[in-house]
Amino acid sequence: MKTYHELLKKLIIFRQERNWEKFHTPKDLAMAAAIEAAELMQEFLWKNEE
Repeated sequence: MKTYHELLKKLIIFRQERNWEKFHTPKDLAMAAAIEAAELMQEFLWKNEE
């Protein structure tokens, strides 16, 4: 899975260049993922199955 590891390396470099490590705790990442999922779910709320 070379592509995955290359992407992961680029993401880590991106994060380090911006000094974002302090914001990427397991708690904060889990909360951010849940919030984004909720925003996506909101788009489908009360929609038909079509």
